[in-house]
Amino acid sequence: MMDVPTFFKERERMCRYYKNGIDCCGCPLAKNNFIQYENCLDCCAHFPEEAVAAVENWSKEHPIRTYKSAFLEKFPDAELGCEDGAPYTCLFYIFGLKHAPDYCKRNSATCFKCWNREVEE
Repeated sequence: MMDVPTFFKERERMCRYYKNGIDCCGCPLAKNNFIQYENCLDCCAHFPEEAVAAVENWSKEHPIRTYKSAFLEKFPDAELGCEDGAPYTCLFYIFGLKHAPDYCKRNSATCFKCWNREVEE
């Protein structure tokens, strides 16, 4: 069973995935018994075990897409660093400046952190 911080992070990610403007069409927390509640946090309070199971299940079916995984989809044979598993190039040079976080030092020890962030769609 996932811990509380992970549950809330994954529930938020799931919420962003399903929220098309105003509705939550298709969201596991908007189905069955959950629909009678004002919002999904309210239903989570009433059905915590079911809510955790639904979020956990969704999370397994929708793994986080990182910049590293997006890069490796396009370049599966790219060489990765032995120490941290990050590609040998800076994320900035591949995805552009708008995707480089504030802490980016371009080709430094923070590359692992950059490459393992969730892709901004």
